[in-house]
Amino acid sequence: MASVFQNVFQVFFLIGYILLFIISIIILRPFRLHRKRKKSTVTLKVTYLLYLAAFLCFTYLLLFGNKELREDDVPYDTLFNVHFLLFLTATIIPNIGIMIRKKIRKNRVEYNVLFTVINLLYFVYLLYLCFSREWALL
Repeated sequence: MASVFQNVFQVFFLIGYILLFIISIIILRPFRLHRKRKKSTVTLKVTYLLYLAAFLCFTYLLLFGNKELREDDVPYDTLFNVHFLLFLTATIIPNIGIMIRKKIRKNRVEYNVLFTVINLLYFVYLLYLCFSREWALL
């Protein structure tokens, strides 16, 4: 009986994640071109959506993934390890960057490029965590 509730809970989370991603696409309108900064704005929005997809996959795995470890894997003995701190910054920095982008007037292209690089770095890092099963150690 508990597995039925767990499966329903997983389906609700999956539906919520898909809705969150769709709403993010609708709000960001990633392929709407800015007349002055076409390339940097599109790349910022697309890399943010890539980051968001990887972040949602990672949190789904963190919540519902199989946490069985191999014999040679050792879980972290403290909460504040490198992966946890990077995950914590991954939840905050890209989201703040996409929210305050319209308030930046000067050096907007540089700002877009900086957060494009940040989003790509977090995207690659989260994909690494997902595929290497490092998330099971957290």
